[in-house]
Amino acid sequence: MFYKADGTEVWLRSSTRLPYLSLAGVIETSEDYATIRPRLCQSYKLLSGIASDDAFLVRELGEGGALVFCARPDKNCALLLLGKFDRGRERRKPCGVLENLLEMIENSVDGIGRQAGATIRVEVVQPELAMRAR
Repeated sequence: MFYKADGTEVWLRSSTRLPYLSLAGVIETSEDYATIRPRLCQSYKLLSGIASDDAFLVRELGEGGALVFCARPDKNCALLLLGKFDRGRERRKPCGVLENLLEMIENSVDGIGRQAGATIRVEVVQPELAMRAR
């Protein structure tokens, strides 16, 4: 079992301590998750064993980073930003990297929602730490 620092279950499983940014929310639809899951599996690579429930690779980022969508049967979900997001050189604005990150997240959430046939509503953004329980 894997836990966050506060003792609750973690989305991401890791054999080492691994920080990540979690954008947690819900999948809003009248359909159950068993109906939505095959659509997600058809559109995204299912990653086994890295999350407490399903994890789908949404996008690989340069330098070993990734954007991963996790979902549970109760339709709680999270978009995880793993590793480094470095897009600051594309725009020279002072907050260019943040603008790029927000645009990528918005486009990804919208795309996941289209593939799932549901609305993905992000409710919480927080840093997390995945670590193995003893």
